[in-house]
Amino acid sequence: MIRKLNSLAIFAALGSVAFACPVQGLPPIEGQPQKVDAKAEKEAQRHQSDLKKDAELGAKYAAEALKELKPTKRAGLHERVNRIGMRLAEIANANQVQVTWGDKRLNPFEYKFYVVEGKEVNAFSLPGGHIFVFEGLIDFAESDDELAGVLAHEIAHASFRHIATLQREQDKLSAITFPLILLSMLLGGESGGNGAVAGQLYNQAMGSGWSVRAEESSDFGGLQYMLKSTYNPLGILTFMERLAFQERKSSRVDWGIYRTHPPSRERANNLLAQLLLSGVPLARSKVSTTLSLTTYSNDDGTVSMKYAQVEIGRLANDPPRLDGIVRRVNQFMDTTPRLFDLRVDRDQLLGRGQRLFSLTEEDAKIVGKSVTDATAQITAGMKRAIFELNYRVWNTD
Repeated sequence: MIRKLNSLAIFAALGSVAFACPVQGLPPIEGQPQKVDAKAEKEAQRHQSDLKKDAELGAKYAAEALKELKPTKRAGLHERVNRIGMRLAEIANANQVQVTWGDKRLNPFEYKFYVVEGKEVNAFSLPGGHIFVFEGLIDFAESDDELAGVLAHEIAHASFRHIATLQREQDKLSAITFPLILLSMLLGGESGGNGAVAGQLYNQAMGSGWSVRAEESSDFGGLQYMLKSTYNPLGILTFMERLAFQERKSSRVDWGIYRTHPPSRERANNLLAQLLLSGVPLARSKVSTTLSLTTYSNDDGTVSMKYAQVEIGRLANDPPRLDGIVRRVNQFMDTTPRLFDLRVDRDQLLGRGQRLFSLTEEDAKIVGKSVTDATAQITAGMKRAIFELNYRVWNTD
């Protein structure tokens, strides 16, 4: 079963196929024989050979995986993943980025994206750029930016050839043996010899810190690709944060990608630091619907407000006024405030000194209270939302 996919499987599944750059040198002098840089030529040939093996193995095992996995029947999902993935693949193929661990060469290859049935919040890639995404992951992503963050992370694993790096470090693994172990793990064949070797390999990889290095490298690589795209790089962080929150909340749920891409505190700190150094505003409301104030109409004509699944309160239905409230509250909550940043002044609710709400008599009438008491009720809802926000996200302090 795919649900048995372990931490190594998703990382090990990542490979790349590339075309070496032509050897650069001085222009030939007329009348003289052109010298050949034998060392550079040999390196280029070796690069081509490595990537050719990736392509051949990836195509073979992608076909095997497709015998077990069913393509989605939901119209539009494949188009969405392919549209986002190919934009990021073009960026990865054309841009040399910083590689903290893995193959530091530019490794462009032909990516293929598959959307398959399954509620698992999971994705995996095979050598040669074959990236599989489960329906559950697409449903879990709250924006194209979050989905792009996952795909950019996976592309970075492939582009940096992390599995090839692991194979070099684990000299007992042959190019033939490893894909067999990999496919066994992906498709749930954990019994027999392959399963035993896979378990040993997993323990070796985790013990050597390979998982941490691979994940941090792909976080940084994915961020670099996102920065060159039209997608908001913050999507990488909000997806990871919500996944970690759901794991704490529902520990018995089989979060496939959480198990295979565990979001650690160290990863979060590194990613946050890189986002800030890159000048990316931590405006989570731009990429996450959960971390954005939402309004919805009630049968009695009033409007209710919710943030991070916390009910804030009800107001009179006045669209222009509500638009202003949503904008101000989101700006405030994007700063990851504390409870003491919220206060009431003359029936106005202030966030860090800026007006968030000014309740009217009509608002108070809705809840059968005075304006002062209605303001206090809204304030209590906002405090619960702030508490929930701070529980859900990774702060910079």
